[in-house]
Amino acid sequence: MTSPHLFHQPLLSTKATGTPRRLIVTGGDSAYFPMISELVASIRALPNWRATDLACVDGGLKPAERQRLANVGVQVRAPQQLPLPPQARKALAKRPNLAIGLSKLWLDQLFPNHDTILWLDGDAWVQDGQALADLFTAAEAVVTGAGPQAAPTHAMASVPELFTHKPFRLRWLGWGFAQVRSILYKNSAVARLPWKVRHQAGQRPTLNGGLFALARQAPHWAVLRQWQKTILARKGNVFSSDQLAIGLTAYVSGLPMHYLPVSCNYMGPWFMRSQPGGGPVICEHYWPHKPAGIIHMAGLEAMRRPEGGLVTAFDAESGAPLQTSLRFSALHPDVPLP
Repeated sequence: MTSPHLFHQPLLSTKATGTPRRLIVTGGDSAYFPMISELVASIRALPNWRATDLACVDGGLKPAERQRLANVGVQVRAPQQLPLPPQARKALAKRPNLAIGLSKLWLDQLFPNHDTILWLDGDAWVQDGQALADLFTAAEAVVTGAGPQAAPTHAMASVPELFTHKPFRLRWLGWGFAQVRSILYKNSAVARLPWKVRHQAGQRPTLNGGLFALARQAPHWAVLRQWQKTILARKGNVFSSDQLAIGLTAYVSGLPMHYLPVSCNYMGPWFMRSQPGGGPVICEHYWPHKPAGIIHMAGLEAMRRPEGGLVTAFDAESGAPLQTSLRFSALHPDVPLP
């Protein structure tokens, strides 16, 4: 078993045979289409990323929406068809868009013509292209495995959820005892995984399933899918099965990971700074409030409405509270959408 702490191990090289064929993939249904179009626009607005191949897993888009994506060069694919246990089939029948989460772990087969695949949830958008570069290069770098016989391999690029404003979840039981209630522990328990697995994963940070990058030749794909199969067979939650599989692949199976900073998958708290001649910029809450790379509006239901909604943010210079939208179209109204 290789160590999950491979960010401490030296890089050997990057892909030596030409430029890797890169692909950015997202997915969603018709309700998500406005945000998907903003994600596409945010990438196309970055000079160094305009020519990057884009794709979308169709979780219930309308024909006109699929055509609008195709018109701007976004490849649209149906979700991966999988044999599922009865409970998973029932959940999928009620919520067809759950097929998107299941398909995340099959992107190497859905898109076999690309060397490196970056997944971005449909409720994310890109503010700084350096975050894309960091995710791709982390996934393309070759690392050493553990042990004298370990062959060089690729690592998975992921962003741990480490936020100072979200304390580690515990249930206090009295007499100084507490029970771990982390997301990975709870989802492992729902899936009825063995106690050893729950303990290994439950005390570690969640690796957000809404964003990751992985080389097509990496060994992770098969391991991710095996964990997915185990989770679903044990009646685990379909919605969180992809995120749990990523955590188990890292912390239990021990496949190599490159962990990137929260700026590459920024989910708050929200700070804003005015950029001279460029409009407002969303910043990290860590001092000195540098611009965030990828904005992920996970859990912000109001942001998914057509009008966008508002959240409380803070001025990066004065600390004064303000009400603002986090939507790309609200902050960059001059950029055309697909």
